[in-house]
Amino acid sequence: MRKSGLRPLATALGLLLATALVSTARCDEPRLSISGYDPVAYFTDGRPVQGSPEFEDIWHKLRWRFATGEHRALFVKDREHYTPQYDGYCAMGTSAEAAAHKDTVDPEAWAIVDGKLYLAHNSYWIQKWRENAEEHIQLASASWPAVAALPDPAIVGPPCPASLPSTVVTLRDGGHGVVVAGQVARDGIGNVVGKGDMRAQIEQVGKNVGACLKAGGASVEDIIGTVSYVTNVAEFSKYPDLRQRYFGSPLRWNATAPVPQLPGDFLVQVEAFALIR
Repeated sequence: MRKSGLRPLATALGLLLATALVSTARCDEPRLSISGYDPVAYFTDGRPVQGSPEFEDIWHKLRWRFATGEHRALFVKDREHYTPQYDGYCAMGTSAEAAAHKDTVDPEAWAIVDGKLYLAHNSYWIQKWRENAEEHIQLASASWPAVAALPDPAIVGPPCPASLPSTVVTLRDGGHGVVVAGQVARDGIGNVVGKGDMRAQIEQVGKNVGACLKAGGASVEDIIGTVSYVTNVAEFSKYPDLRQRYFGSPLRWNATAPVPQLPGDFLVQVEAFALIR
């Protein structure tokens, strides 16, 4: 990977760390786990349920919330059973061998295997994880003792949208990664760009991905893989030049996931993964 990318990454990480330290000083409490969702509800209700600030417990230096006092009592009685594996960090990210890392999860992306709860970054990744769950569990179990000691993922701020958090993550075997959450064709003030126009939307998505990479200290040259969610694969395939310009060489790992529709008037949504050693 490019050595020239290390300096901007170090600067970005310094700013992110400074923000984290200020936040800690202002609010000396453990981080809220799995966005405040109730870990017990996955077992008792069979679905994600938002927890309440009224019912909390501290475990593994994390703050866990519960929908009811009964759920909190169940958790306190058997924390090892109800705590998501890898303390609620992404099960796929934790299983990434040398690049294993902690990352945020979507509480809606979950699975229970052999009585244990696993969460992933989003629905696409929990599906991929399920396809070879046994191998991923073995890899993650071997990596977790080292990964557990790594810093938490740092949220990439503006101009990268916060509604789908992008992160800078520390890798198990050294270096850092930038995980750009799904970007859509919105401009800087939130307007949809290129309604009905795949080319225009790819360009705007590419600009947004680039802004997130830059904010995290990386560039398109550092991209090692992408996932593109598209409503029309044939139309998306017409623009290899744009895809290479904004999302990296076609020789890198790239997946295209057909979807019947995306929210709003969007035709494409792209996630990107950059690696800087």
